[in-house]
Amino acid sequence: MPASLNRARPKNFLSTMLRLFSYFEGKMLFLLVLVVLLAIYSSVANILGTYLSGTVVIHTLEENLGSGMPLEESLSILYGQALKLVAIYVAGVISNILYAQIMVRLTQKVLYRLRKELMAKMHRLPISYFDRHTHGEVMTYFTNDIDSLVAAMNDSFANIVLSLSNIVGTVVSLFLINVYLSLIVLFFVAAMIFFMFLNSHKAQKYYKAQQKALSEVNSAVEEDVLGVKVIKAFSHEEASFARFMKANGNWKEASERAFFFTQLNIPIFVSLSYLNFSISAVVGVLFLTNGMIATGIGGLSSYLVFVRTSCQPFNFFAQHLNAILSASAGAERIFAFLDEEEEQDDGQVVLEKISDEKDFCRRYAWRIPGDDTLRPLVGRIAFEHVDFSYIPGKPVLKDISFEAWPGKKVAFVGSTGAGKTTIISLLARFYPVDSGRITYDGIDIQDIALESLRRALSMVTQDTHLFTGSVKDNIRYVRLHSTDEEIRKASRRSHAESFIERLPQGYDTLLHDDGGNLSEGERQLLGLTRASLNQPPVLILDEATSNIDTRSEKLIHEGLKSLMGERTVLVIAHRLSTIKDAQEILVLEEGRIIERGSQEELLKKKGAYYDLYTGRRELA
Repeated sequence: MPASLNRARPKNFLSTMLRLFSYFEGKMLFLLVLVVLLAIYSSVANILGTYLSGTVVIHTLEENLGSGMPLEESLSILYGQALKLVAIYVAGVISNILYAQIMVRLTQKVLYRLRKELMAKMHRLPISYFDRHTHGEVMTYFTNDIDSLVAAMNDSFANIVLSLSNIVGTVVSLFLINVYLSLIVLFFVAAMIFFMFLNSHKAQKYYKAQQKALSEVNSAVEEDVLGVKVIKAFSHEEASFARFMKANGNWKEASERAFFFTQLNIPIFVSLSYLNFSISAVVGVLFLTNGMIATGIGGLSSYLVFVRTSCQPFNFFAQHLNAILSASAGAERIFAFLDEEEEQDDGQVVLEKISDEKDFCRRYAWRIPGDDTLRPLVGRIAFEHVDFSYIPGKPVLKDISFEAWPGKKVAFVGSTGAGKTTIISLLARFYPVDSGRITYDGIDIQDIALESLRRALSMVTQDTHLFTGSVKDNIRYVRLHSTDEEIRKASRRSHAESFIERLPQGYDTLLHDDGGNLSEGERQLLGLTRASLNQPPVLILDEATSNIDTRSEKLIHEGLKSLMGERTVLVIAHRLSTIKDAQEILVLEEGRIIERGSQEELLKKKGAYYDLYTGRRELA
């Protein structure tokens, strides 16, 4: 058995379902209770109609016709009784329609709230969560797990109540007809219930495995769709297909096992019901001939109808129980996601708007709790003996210390895995430091509210993410109230305007698939333009020109000069030509700073940087 399927049955089925139904509160709880009552009445109406149909006809024929009552009067009584039955059944049908309509609306309100909570939770999770979980797995919470709840809550919940009511009502009606005959049915009912819950205990384990395997399939499909060009370029179609088929096979096996156990209910119930009917019919006739059934042949008729249909509510219950089991597995995964530890944000220091100046540093200042005065926003960054590790015991950064201030450009160079990008991630508080501290304008960044800290940074990464929408909407993303003219000025500063105006609709050109209709260089130019729009005092360039040709790079650096101005600039670059004007270059190796200084100073040392510059050592 695949490892992914060898999972224990969830231990918190009851608590999961109770938590799910806790979303029905206030008026919604009242309506949920109304749904239960309407479902019960619908069941009672059907059972009562079946119970009365046998006794009414026999009673009318025996008591009225046998007593010499005129035919017209007897038929009138019979019609009256028939109308009562019709009224009971019609009321049952109306109850069915009402509870179905109410439940649909209640379900959609609950699912709307769940989706809202899932999205809000996703935004509050730390980056480390997404390092451990695939995008496909996260997407499954919003799609398949929610879909399983739709099926269960829209249809199965009310029908479970209906089925249970039918089972209880059928047993009660049988006892009203004849206690001793009903003991036969009671034995078979107990056998069905015992088998059903024993079987569902087994099936639930595989429903959870099925949801897990489905998330693996989604992850495989997502990666292959995003990487289709790479797959084709390296002729890895077969390997990619094999990876998908492995995940698909796990899903198939989990689904087969889950459906095998749940579908086993119906043939077992049918077989038990036939045996039940046969025994009940024979014993019932014996009881009738011996005068042991008070209501006579009419009672026996109703009794056998109940016996014959006693299997139906069990089949119905078992079918909807499958949906409930699948929904509980989905709900458990959703609640586990909602219970994940969130990104810590205990910072009390915030950016406060103090004017309408265009200059960011004049527009905002730091508000420190307990201090009546505002601290100026400058953009001074300091790392003080910072250590960090993604996995405890395996340090990535060791004793990192440096300072950067407005007008100073600090560059980081080193081989892949040296810790360059990690330094930037720590500054943005994507991860907490193990020891040491990082300050912004002398304030420990742990004391700064995350929203304020990240608003005071402008970051351009190597992989620019573009959203579905127009070019100008993507540029405007960092400052939604920016005017079209401000967007054009930012485009001119980054030298992106020329290529934007060549697009089919210019700034109104629609981008899709993460900017798939643009080249890598054009996507990166838009990322630079976006960063230049808001202009906070600290600018971070994480290999921001790696996908741009040499000519475009020269143009961009001209634009970056005005963009940088008197800002604090942190640069990670694989092209050493892009950092020759940096006031300080930090050379990293295995998480440590092994050299620091300007390019001229480092070249004179003829150390690690000199080897990189002359090609004796490779950056990657």
